[in-house]
Amino acid sequence: MKRKRSILAVLMVLVMAISSQLSVFAMSAQGAVLSPSLISAGYSVSSKTVSAGDTFNLKFTLKNTSSEMDIRNVNIRLSGGEVFAVNNDTDTIYASKIAKGAKADFSKSFYCSNAAADGVYPIALSASYEYFENGEKVAATSEINYSVKVSGSKVSQAPLTPQIIVSDFSFGGDNVAALQTFDLSFNLKNTSKDTEVKNVIVKLSGGEAFVISEGTDTIPVNSIKANSSVKLTKSFQAAPTAASGVYPITATVFYEYYQSGEKQSGSSELSMSVPLVQQDRLEIGIVELAGATVTVNQETDCAFTIINSGKTDISNAVIKLFDSKGNELSSAYLGGIAAGEQFVSNYTLPVTFETKGEANLKLVIEYENERMEKNSVSREFTLTVEEKYDPYQEMMDNTQVPVEDGPNYTVIIIVVAVVIVALVVAVVVGVKVRKKKKAGKGSDEFDEEI
Repeated sequence: MKRKRSILAVLMVLVMAISSQLSVFAMSAQGAVLSPSLISAGYSVSSKTVSAGDTFNLKFTLKNTSSEMDIRNVNIRLSGGEVFAVNNDTDTIYASKIAKGAKADFSKSFYCSNAAADGVYPIALSASYEYFENGEKVAATSEINYSVKVSGSKVSQAPLTPQIIVSDFSFGGDNVAALQTFDLSFNLKNTSKDTEVKNVIVKLSGGEAFVISEGTDTIPVNSIKANSSVKLTKSFQAAPTAASGVYPITATVFYEYYQSGEKQSGSSELSMSVPLVQQDRLEIGIVELAGATVTVNQETDCAFTIINSGKTDISNAVIKLFDSKGNELSSAYLGGIAAGEQFVSNYTLPVTFETKGEANLKLVIEYENERMEKNSVSREFTLTVEEKYDPYQEMMDNTQVPVEDGPNYTVIIIVVAVVIVALVVAVVVGVKVRKKKKAGKGSDEFDEEI
């Protein structure tokens, strides 16, 4: 009996083992449960044509491929590379659950870069999620790329770098003279059509010819709007020693601006040309005939000196002498006189006066400067014209006794006195002569009385 029971127990174990193996075989025959996947079920772009600088919405649908298991804790991340950027939002989307065999719709706004050229560019989707299989939590990921076509873009749509230029300037005339103080006014223009420049600093330099007459060499400007100008003014003085010519005043401009949200800096060096002229400093120096006395009808040299104390040469100089009525009495060609030099005449301007009396004369020098401008300098003076001087006639005139209308008693007395003295002298001489003659004949008598 006991043996039968043991055999029965063994048979029962075999039956159970065979049943278990049959069950496993049956499940294998029906197929194992597949793991869930997250796939794209379609997408669309809100704008038919996406161009550089446009904003658009990307709509997309994701599907859970499993018919048996839900997927949970879905975290979606989107990236548009260098062409597309998420517009005013984060790059992630979260969903707590996508049921088995179900679909879920999502969307995200993007901005297309201004620099994008025509072409097809990707937006990448990366999703991570979890599910439970046989009671165990399993983590999984999914990668999807969406293609977006960009067309009709123009590179010129990107903002141009702003440039600062001098659109206009003035300095109060056609030129400035040495030592002259003048106001330089100029317009600074921002050439950009859409970018404002800020924190503008203008530094001015006049080089060797011009110096700032007041204040500093720097002008600050808060901002210059796009496609706008500001007017600036600075006072300068022309150097006294600079030769005539055209000299630059340089404006160095430093500025800042924002482009694509980033601060940029720029600079410009601008020149404004200003003509400088040295004034003529020509004068007539010594004129030897000034205040002199000359003889009528006798040729006389009008000696003179011309002094060029300026910084410029003169040329084609002509000297002329005029009388009070404007008649030209004499002239001569002098030619050129260099800066800092003087001309000394050497019988250059002979002249003859035909009328006695006082003569009012004018000496004029006409010339051309380095700018080919014709100028003149004059000097007026006076001289006296007299008859020819005869020294012998003057002596004769001085020895003549003047004759008066009535008797001159003084003269008469003098003449009588002279006659009396002469007679006395004659008598004395005669007596002495007679005495000498008598003595010579041997007479002993000698009369000492007269």
